Amino acid sequence: MKLSITALAVALLAREASAHYIFEYLTYGGTKFAQYQYIRKNTNYNSPVTDLTSNDLRCNEGGSVGAGSTISVTAGSSVSFTADVAVYHQGPTSFYMAKASSTADSFDGAGNVWFKIKDIGPTFSNGAVTWDLGLTYSVTIPASVPNGEYLLRIQQLAIHNPWPAGIPQFYIECAQISVTGGGSGVPGPLVAIPGAFHDTDPGYTANIYNGLTSYTVPGPAVWTGGNSGGSNTQPATSPATTAPATTAPTTTAPPTQQTSTTPPVSGTGAALYGQCGGTGWTGPTTCASGTCKATNEWYSQCLP
Repeated sequence: MKLSITALAVALLAREASAHYIFEYLTYGGTKFAQYQYIRKNTNYNSPVTDLTSNDLRCNEGGSVGAGSTISVTAGSSVSFTADVAVYHQGPTSFYMAKASSTADSFDGAGNVWFKIKDIGPTFSNGAVTWDLGLTYSVTIPASVPNGEYLLRIQQLAIHNPWPAGIPQFYIECAQISVTGGGSGVPGPLVAIPGAFHDTDPGYTANIYNGLTSYTVPGPAVWTGGNSGGSNTQPATSPATTAPATTAPTTTAPPTQQTSTTPPVSGTGAALYGQCGGTGWTGPTTCASGTCKATNEWYSQCLP
């Protein structure tokens, strides 16, 4: 009996761990590099960070250790992060940079050094909310960013378990880049991580199951490449920074994944790891693969 209980516990833990994702591949110049090449390797498998006061918010748990190598990128070019499985939890994706005081490999990202270069929030159309759920997310390194070594940080904030009954989840990874061909811009506003996000931020407390009509991505304003730090004020909604992939070269998910708030399905019902129920949910309530399991009153998911 003890062995059976232990085996069951291990299976449940494995299933829970598999129900997440992590950005473990970097692509630049048409080359997709090996797993964790130029990316700091996290030590929590593919689990999220949830503590707003933790240094793990910078580059994930274990992300204070350098990747061992830094890739040279040209300002104005595109860099992409690819996850192990497609993102399926609703929420925004953001990109940040922090200039290293010496080398990117030895930089811990402490202090007011982080600036945001892109937000990908939801789009609103005819009463429907669409989140950019994909496998690969891309960002253009600002053409006017000064030369030097940086941490390039991707952050997907999953808000499928609404605060305060649930806890939003941060999926984070940091790549080490050396920018060449840059300019004389002055990035900003500069913020510290942790410290840039609060449990009172509208984008953190938003309930996606309760008639969401606007959304403000948490964190500072996006730096647009000018010679000043800009403003900390963000618009009440984010359509200007959340356009579908067909409208901008640096959008982040295949166009086929932008017309749905759940992963693609095969046959009838939601795909494996897709949402299949919860209060206010109007999508599929059966699973094409796996079994629909309730996480809480707001969210049910297709699990193996």
